[in-house]
Amino acid sequence: MTALPADGPLADVRVLDLATEMGVFAGRLLAELGADVIRIEPPGGDAVRERSPLLEGVAAPSGSLYHEHFNAGKRGVTLDIHSPRGGALLCRLVETADVVLETFAPGEMDALGLGFEALREVNPDLLYTTITPFGQQGPMRDYRASDLTGAASSGVMWLNGFPGDPPNQPGAEQAYHMASLVAASTTLIALLGRDRDGGGGHRIDISMQEAASMATLQHSSANSYTWLGNVPARRGLVGLNGGRSIFQCADELWISFIVPPYRWDEFLQWLRDEAAEAPGSAGSPGSPEPTLFEEPWRDPAYRIAHAEQLAAVIGALASRYERSALWHEGQRRRLLLMPVNTVADIAEDEQLRERGFLDRFEHAASGRTLTDTGVAYSLSATPAAVRRRAPQLGEHSDEVFAGLLALDEGEVEQLRIEGVL
Repeated sequence: MTALPADGPLADVRVLDLATEMGVFAGRLLAELGADVIRIEPPGGDAVRERSPLLEGVAAPSGSLYHEHFNAGKRGVTLDIHSPRGGALLCRLVETADVVLETFAPGEMDALGLGFEALREVNPDLLYTTITPFGQQGPMRDYRASDLTGAASSGVMWLNGFPGDPPNQPGAEQAYHMASLVAASTTLIALLGRDRDGGGGHRIDISMQEAASMATLQHSSANSYTWLGNVPARRGLVGLNGGRSIFQCADELWISFIVPPYRWDEFLQWLRDEAAEAPGSAGSPGSPEPTLFEEPWRDPAYRIAHAEQLAAVIGALASRYERSALWHEGQRRRLLLMPVNTVADIAEDEQLRERGFLDRFEHAASGRTLTDTGVAYSLSATPAAVRRRAPQLGEHSDEVFAGLLALDEGEVEQLRIEGVL
């Protein structure tokens, strides 16, 4: 990884990360900002280490690339917090911490004597961030849920897909990620407020359903239902103005192609340069409909009302070009064209590489050099970065329990024998 200053904007903040997949991304986001994030797992490892994809030839728990990504930047220890000694050690770690991040079911940590109220007695300035499917209150607070449940309950699934199809699951665990983003951002706000007010702990209660629902209820930049009584429907390839904006090129790759109102003349010039309107366009010879070059089409409202005819013209034009050539030609003509990238496209994207978004690191178990995403923003004075690879199971247990809790080597080994570490 690129050598960077050891400190980031959260260099004086320590986070104890006990989150499952629902919140593991939040810990990574705080680690990118320089926080000392200590990942706490049970002695045998947690479920995150079992997640695919697995690096070829390396079995779990060492080969999970899911773990490598979401736990990058963190230190890692093992600790059985369900045992009396393990719970006591967690309390001692809390004395040194600023934030606890957890995703246990409501009441589960309280039953262990490790809930917010108990830990606030240990550390009055503690910020205690919980991510659960439906929050700490309400009739569904005790329901268990996966990312799929979050996408369904939030309405995000309802908006995904084509009008005639059933609702589709969004890719890449969007409900989990939205919950983590909200958890990280609200924890940052709570840190700022705590420091501004001179201390005092807070509980930050995140509902995955609520976090993901923001994408549904703010659809079209307006609360279509709560304000207007409209229920947004699945649109497939049709944009908000009724027109299609995604088209397939001659090489069967896809591109976003939008003709903004202020570039109508440039689009018409492109059609002229092609010698004729694209096949299947409105206004073909002998048709009573006006051609795109005639006056009615200059009215943006007319174009919206006849969006399907315009889409046919754009689709036919796109089919004449390979995607790369179409994109560059569209950019040259100052139209809004952009390839619909696959993961493979993103991994080779020159723009992302130039900004340092793609990072290389050595995989500990295999010794291979791998590429992962870096930080999705840039800070000039206190750079955010992925400062260390994801920890191997219990990699930093000796370092943390000796360095922070002053346990000697014999005590740490005895805790391992007893199954506490």
